[in-house]
Amino acid sequence: MKARRFIAILMAAVSTFFFNTYISFASSLFIYIQFLKSNNAILLKTININNQTITIDRTYKPTEKQKQFLVTSINVSEKINSIKINGERYTLPKTINFRKNSSQALFIKVNNKKFYIENQNLLNINKKVVFTIPALKTIGVIDKDTGLIAGFIGTQNTPTGISISNNKIFVGYKNTPVISVLSLENGFHISDIPIPGDGTCRIENSKDKLFILSSDKKRLSIFDINSGTTTSIIFPRKISDFFVNNATDTILTVDGDTGNISMFSAVNGNRIGTVIIPGSIVSVCGDEKNIYAADDFSKTIIKYSLISRTSDIEELMDTPLKIRNFNNLIFTVTYSNLIAFDTFSLNPYATFNIKDISDLVFTGDKIVAFSQSGKYFVIDGSSLYIETVGDIPESVLEGASLR
Repeated sequence: MKARRFIAILMAAVSTFFFNTYISFASSLFIYIQFLKSNNAILLKTININNQTITIDRTYKPTEKQKQFLVTSINVSEKINSIKINGERYTLPKTINFRKNSSQALFIKVNNKKFYIENQNLLNINKKVVFTIPALKTIGVIDKDTGLIAGFIGTQNTPTGISISNNKIFVGYKNTPVISVLSLENGFHISDIPIPGDGTCRIENSKDKLFILSSDKKRLSIFDINSGTTTSIIFPRKISDFFVNNATDTILTVDGDTGNISMFSAVNGNRIGTVIIPGSIVSVCGDEKNIYAADDFSKTIIKYSLISRTSDIEELMDTPLKIRNFNNLIFTVTYSNLIAFDTFSLNPYATFNIKDISDLVFTGDKIVAFSQSGKYFVIDGSSLYIETVGDIPESVLEGASLR
């Protein structure tokens, strides 16, 4: 009996060791090729990492807007010292030691047809745009100055909502009632904040407060970063959208069933009232004078004056899905386009042929649009010119940046 018990304990220990070593510690490595000065095309045939051989057989050629491309992503469970490209070995500047469920990027940089390998270094990035990739349990980081992918941060749980405030990254998770606080400098974990509800699907911030929408979209929690206190707004039904209006210190919400717009105090969460805008409203935003709403049934955007209580309407060719105001423009997401309208006249100002946008990030002088097609687009906030196009490994749920 003792012998059998010893064998059972030994097998359990071996099983636990195997699980922790070969399953729990598998991490993601995202390999990018980035062109520096050369505009010549480069053929990548194969990449060898440790005992893995990845066949690429693709030619990469930089364009005016895209100079960085995602080559491949692999699961790794051991450290990496070197990489072979087209059969030639290149030593990494720094050995990559993967932690449990970590994510990192490796950059193959091209200068005059010569390859140089660089590790990710988030410390060198002064201005960051961050975004969640739930399917990969990963947070991506874009260098706002260059518009290029700077690296990735792995998470233990499925990241959904994300925000930046007080030089920290706040991350919410699906079906997990905590918000993780990460260093904005390097992405290292600092602490966890318990929150009410069943997890997070979206986070916004304003004036040292986090506005956290629960996974079931029936609770909006207001977390005061300075005092550590939380106030919750409970909804009888799911809300389809919410917007924090900094100009009026209010929160606008849209009932996912009726389309009614409600207004709450952004200071204490107290209900202020209901804004009556007829239609099937799915998204809302606003400024100090107006509320802007998207009606998916009539395919219109609506400008409602808080002063005169009157409405102006602009018809669209496609169904509006999301609406946000920025720099005296109204940005409207449809299935096939991103359209900017003038806030005064509602006349179309610019149209971007970007399909299937999952989120928009407004950073002060840049706009970043994430597409479910595997691309992101960095748009200059003044000229509305697309400066940079980049690759993302999976669909993005939410992005954030310091404004």
